[in-house]
Amino acid sequence: MSASEAQVIARALFDSLTGAALQALHTATSINGEVTTERLLAALPADAPREVRNLILALGKEGNLDRLPAVVAAFEQMTRRGGARPLTGEVTSAVELSPQQRERITEQLKARYGPDLEVRFSVDESLIGGLIIRIGDQVLDTSLRTRMAAIQRNMMTG
Repeated sequence: MSASEAQVIARALFDSLTGAALQALHTATSINGEVTTERLLAALPADAPREVRNLILALGKEGNLDRLPAVVAAFEQMTRRGGARPLTGEVTSAVELSPQQRERITEQLKARYGPDLEVRFSVDESLIGGLIIRIGDQVLDTSLRTRMAAIQRNMMTG
């Protein structure tokens, strides 16, 4: 997680979970000691980001909502000291990309993954055409090599 991602999540947590929202969450979890997804979601502000909803659901189901202030503080501390490592992306192409192509790809990836994304470019002629983009554990392979291998597999099995 990049520092900017952690900062966004910490800010969303802080903004979404003001005193009234926290009290509603505690009330939702203290009824009969049973925590339900419906109660937790109903206690959250309607505009709470997906990441906040998922975190609250995870904490609530484990009975750890009382740890929420510490989680928010940890996210905020991580963003202040830059403790999160930057996300790195690697773009592999069959031919050398022009500076304009590199810039456009970098802009699009940073728009999706955050401004702290570090993008590296490399060339692998065996791709024949297309790109392979790796960011974290995500891979988007649009290379002709992969497409041709898929066609070959289909012809042999079909």
